[in-house]
Amino acid sequence: MRQLLFVCVVGCSGGGHLIPDASMDRAPCEAAYQAALDRTCTVPADCALVDHEDCCGTVRIGVRAGTEANARVVESTYAACFDCGARGCAHADMAETGAVPQGGQTIVATCVSNRCTSIVQ
Repeated sequence: MRQLLFVCVVGCSGGGHLIPDASMDRAPCEAAYQAALDRTCTVPADCALVDHEDCCGTVRIGVRAGTEANARVVESTYAACFDCGARGCAHADMAETGAVPQGGQTIVATCVSNRCTSIVQ
């Protein structure tokens, strides 16, 4: 009984038929998205922020400054690769670390180990 309940929470439709868990299909799309971004840097000024949707909201991603237009194209490719559908979830804009800005804080792009990323400060 416990196992059946788990299966239905993860993927049953009203008729009792299994439907695929869409989150399983997201990993290859996310990997391709990340691989297509230029995130090289030597100093924080080399980095800029772009928006990336994670199906529940916006994650601000650090990319190499000057490549923001390409990052938007890569985001479109990601959206075509993986359909988030109606998830019923939401979160405030957040940095790649998962942190959300609190009062007086903001998300900024920085360079860590020669890779652009985003943090809250």
